Formats: sequence, structure tokens, C-alpha cells
Amino acid sequence: MARMLLVLTFGAALSAATGNADVSRAQQQPTMTPPYKVIPLLRDSVTGDPNKEAVMIRVEWPANVSTGRHTHPGDEYGTVLEGSVISQDEGGEWKTYSAGQSYHKVTGVIHETKTGDQRAKTINIFVVEKGKPLVQPAQ
Repeated sequence: MARMLLVLTFGAALSAATGNADVSRAQQQPTMTPPYKVIPLLRDSVTGDPNKEAVMIRVEWPANVSTGRHTHPGDEYGTVLEGSVISQDEGGEWKTYSAGQSYHKVTGVIHETKTGDQRAKTINIFVVEKGKPLVQPAQ
């Protein structure tokens, strides 16, 4: 089966799953169902900083899908629960993260995450400024 590339960005999936209108506004593309399932788990203020919030999601990834290249206006922390994901920061090497391993994506760094021939599940936490879109597609 040919590798499926997500036509719409990861942000649209987050928007649909979390109800974040700001993410929707950041996407100037028609919406469509992403090839992975995003389950919202938490959205709450960050202690000591009323301008920031933490967003936690679980992602159920089918085989052979990609987020496309994108950035975040805050840090992303991920842990692989099942299977593995492959990720690359712009200019860096592709790295595979297997069940039990974690990764960190720095604010504003262009990156892409995808699966290989097997499904995966991850938990992802974003620490972002309130009112900012969680994801911005890279050009």
C-alpha cells in the first residue's frame, strides 16, 4: 500500500478533537477526516503562568501515515504507548521512538512524525500560550 500523506495538517485533527476554534482559524484549508484518531484528555492552565495552558491528547495512528511538516507555538512532549513512530526535526536525522520511549519537540522547530508499517499509540502534551493555535503547517 502506498504511504498515505496527510493532506490536511495535524492541526485540523487537533481542532476537531479538542474543539479549539483558534486551530481551525489557523487552517485555511477545507476540513477532512485525518487518517489517525485524536482523543482529547486534558486542557488546563499552567500554574504560575495564566497566559499558558497545557493540552494533553492521545493519538491512535494507523500504519503508513504522516502529520506533514509543521511547528508548534510551544513545546510538545510525546510518549509512545504502543508500536513506534518515526520523527524528524528539520535538518536532522529521522529517529524511531518505540513503546516506552519519549521525545520533545521544541517551540517553532519544523518537524514531521509518521508511522511505518504498523499502528502506534502516543500521548502528547503541548504547553502553549492560551489562544494560540496548537499547530501551524510548515511551508
